[in-house]
Parts: sequence; structure tokens; C-alpha cells
Amino acid sequence: MWEPQGMYSKFLLKQPTVLFGDNAIMGLKTYASSRVVVIHGSSLSEDYKQKVSKAMSAFDVNFVEKTWQGEPTLATLNPTIEKVEQFQPDLIIAIGGGSVIDGAKMVRTYYEFPFFDVNETSFSMLNWKTTLVAVPTTIGSGAEISSASVMYNDAQKTKEFVVSHQFIPEIIVLEASLIKNAPKKILLSSMVDALSHAIEGYMSTLDNMLVDSYAEKAIQIISQYHNVISEGIDEQYINKLQLASMFAGLVQNHCIVGATHALAHQMSAFGLSHASAIAIFLPSVIRKNIKDPIVNSRFEQLAKHSGFNNGEDLLAFVDEFIKGFDLSKELDIVRSNKGQILADDVFFEQALNDKGGQGNPIPMNQEFLMDIFNEASL
Repeated sequence: MWEPQGMYSKFLLKQPTVLFGDNAIMGLKTYASSRVVVIHGSSLSEDYKQKVSKAMSAFDVNFVEKTWQGEPTLATLNPTIEKVEQFQPDLIIAIGGGSVIDGAKMVRTYYEFPFFDVNETSFSMLNWKTTLVAVPTTIGSGAEISSASVMYNDAQKTKEFVVSHQFIPEIIVLEASLIKNAPKKILLSSMVDALSHAIEGYMSTLDNMLVDSYAEKAIQIISQYHNVISEGIDEQYINKLQLASMFAGLVQNHCIVGATHALAHQMSAFGLSHASAIAIFLPSVIRKNIKDPIVNSRFEQLAKHSGFNNGEDLLAFVDEFIKGFDLSKELDIVRSNKGQILADDVFFEQALNDKGGQGNPIPMNQEFLMDIFNEASL
């Protein structure tokens, strides 16, 4: 279900309106709307709901809690789609992590196009009547700037992607108040996802000169300000990290990522969160890729343009950053299933066919991925 970015990747840079800073949500007051639906997760506070309602110049605002857990399926999306169809909004706001935002993209699609088929890859343009606003409550997924909606295939026990560049929300709101009280481990691990987007997208087989600068800036911001998560929350710096996450998501969206994501996507069947799986595989993937002299040269360039002396220093930063939070439970899951996974050709076939990993700078085969898995699970 993945449409290669091709010419779009190389020559275009598409991005929505971005509202950021204190009370950024209030910027929505300038956007015309009559009926607003807010799709959210279970943790959205009543205070913030009131804040959203005050920010809207609309006749009616309806809050709908998502009806799916983890990545959505068509079956779990249906109850939310029905509520949205009954309400008939002209503006849809998604407040939450990547799962909420991805699900909201599909809810909007089925609300406007009930005949839409996720298995039909020939569609190109969707002419929206609604406006979609993404308000991320995590740092790292990049869903707010992504052309993809990540779905879960129950039959295959794997993630799949429905992709259209029309899925990118028209407006993004980055408000630190939604982030500062999140568990530190979640914030730190999700920032590794942002790092992987920037690094893998920069080293991808697809390139975009404009997007390169976003990757360099994202890594620079994360390396400078990631400590605020552990040392005490400062909303000013959280907002910078939100911008870094969005920059990295933009890189991933235009240039497609590699082996880290190809493997991480398969680990959801074993109960690992996406961010944790990324953290486990990213250092090993970098080491494997930079054995190639051309790829290593590209990595050295990324390091220097991001404020590091060389690639070795950037890799050391990635290692230390990941060591900064506890992955012992997640590593236990990987190690306990290691024998089963290494003996399972289907696992690696799915990883090789994973459309989210097709940008790896070194051609992948099963042996390549098994080497990475072995190193990461030591």
C-alpha cells in the first residue's frame, strides 16, 4: 500500500501551517469552522478540552474518544467513523500520539469518501471539504507531518501503511503544555524515533537538498536540549524538541527510512512499542550501514553539519542517549524470542518487504537483517 515518493521526494517540500508556542491552540480561532470534532485519547484533560472549546469560533465542538488501541484497524475505526458521520464536522482536530493522529486521518478519509479502499493503490488526489488539525502529545512519531497512516494487519500481525500526500494535516499545533507531564521514558524513547527519522532519512537512497537541512537541525536540537527531559521540564525547550520531532518527521516523509524501521515494525507482534524497538535496533543499523565507504561519508557529513566533530561522535551520542533510559524489559522480550525469530523466514521476509524500510542505503537481504538482529540482541 506504499506509493514511492519518487519525483515528489527530490524536488518538493510540502508542509502545513504550524502553530507553536504558549497557547498555540488559540491560533485556531482565526480559522473558519462551524462544527468541530476533536478525536482524542483517554488522557486528554477536561481543562484542555475547555481550552480547545474556547479556541474555536464554531457553533458546536464535539469531543470523541478514539475507539482503537495501538495502531488502528478498519474494524476498530468504525465506531469513531460513525460518530463523526453523525456529527458532520467541517474541521477535525486530532489530539494525541501517532496512533490517534494516524487513526484520525483514516476517520476523515472514510467520513468524506465512504467508498475508499485501503488496498487500492491507484488513488492520487483526495479533495477535502474538511480541515484536519494535528496536535501531537508525544515527541517523535512524526505522524503530524506524515503522508502515511499506520494501520495494523491482524491477519499478518504486522503494521501496514496507507499513503497519500493528501493525508498530511493542513494545520499542526505544537503546544508544550501537552507534553511536559508525560512519563520521561516515553518522551526519551520517542525522541529516539525522531533521531532515527533524521538519520535514516538523511542516509536514504532518496535525497532532497532542502530536507537535508531539516535533518541536520533536528539532530542539533535534540543533542542540545534532550537533557531537559531528565533535568526538569522547561516548556521553551520542550517546544524546541517538538519542532525537532516535526523536522525529523518531515525528513522521513520525503526520503523514506531504512532497516531500523523495517525490523522495528515487525516487533509489534511481540508486544514492543515502536519507539522501544527503534531504540534497540538503531545503533546496530548505523554501524552496519557505515561499513560502506560512501554511506560512511554521508554519515560524516550529517555529523559535522549537526554540530558534531565527526561520525564517531554522533554515533557515541546515539549510544549514550539510548542508554539513558531503561530498556531491560524490552531487551528481555527480544532475547527470549530470539531463537524463534531467527528461525522464522517469514519475519525477515516481512521486514524486507516492509515499505517503510525501502530507503536503506545498503541493499538489504535476510543475512543483512539477521546480522543486525544478532548484534542488537546481545
